[in-house]
Amino acid sequence: MISIGHNPNTNMLPMFYFLQREHPLLESVTAEPTGHNAMLADGRIDMAPISAFSYGEHWKDYAMLPNLSVSTKGRVGSILLFSKVALKDLDGRTVALTNTSATSVNLTKILLHHYYGVTPRYLTMPSDLQGMFAKADAALLIADAAIQAALLHPDCYIYDLGEEWLHHTGCSMTYAVWAFPKRLISERGEEVLTVYRLLLDAKAKALSNLEDIVKTCQTMLGGSLDFWRDYFNQFDYSLSDNLISGLQKYLDLCFELKLLSSRPVFEFWPKE
Repeated sequence: MISIGHNPNTNMLPMFYFLQREHPLLESVTAEPTGHNAMLADGRIDMAPISAFSYGEHWKDYAMLPNLSVSTKGRVGSILLFSKVALKDLDGRTVALTNTSATSVNLTKILLHHYYGVTPRYLTMPSDLQGMFAKADAALLIADAAIQAALLHPDCYIYDLGEEWLHHTGCSMTYAVWAFPKRLISERGEEVLTVYRLLLDAKAKALSNLEDIVKTCQTMLGGSLDFWRDYFNQFDYSLSDNLISGLQKYLDLCFELKLLSSRPVFEFWPKE
């Protein structure tokens, strides 16, 4: 059996909506991205859609599944920095960071330090905009918490980090990749391959039946059907050469800014 991380947020629904959960090879463990990052690192699960940053931390031990990611080129709609002031005015102010993300937390630091030249103070908090704004001048929210906060139209600046990244680098941004320990290639390669095919089939079926996903998201979080159609129109769940280039740019900057201790090298399996 292969235990996989199940991310319950709407942006991951195209990966999980049609997945054969009752397949005898699969055991699903539900958590937010940071939970899966920790579980994969300490061996509690075998495979997960982890934060791209977490792959960068463990690249020597992990392999990446080809053609699976959560990426955008530009606007993402659910990785948002809410701020009382413009980004250029955050120097010395406090930024509250969600405790559910690794990729977006470090993307925020790259954008603020490297591109805006500001050095805020950071604190990590649960994903609650009102509580974060009580202690900070800006707040990073991701996934459904970000969507819900934005739907309430808070009276503040709202920065989409996918847009910001594209503006400053010209690159796509990959937020999550599917990873597993390299040792499983020799120990349980056939099982990993079977699960990989199940994931590809589930993704293909979801992208062919996106209206089902859209209606489910509206039931979960509200908003209009057009809102959700537009939301999913931004996403790319593949891992093309262009996406890999954007991912390399992000992880290289993480290394250069000393957010990572080594420069990641990618290993994909199975070879396509």
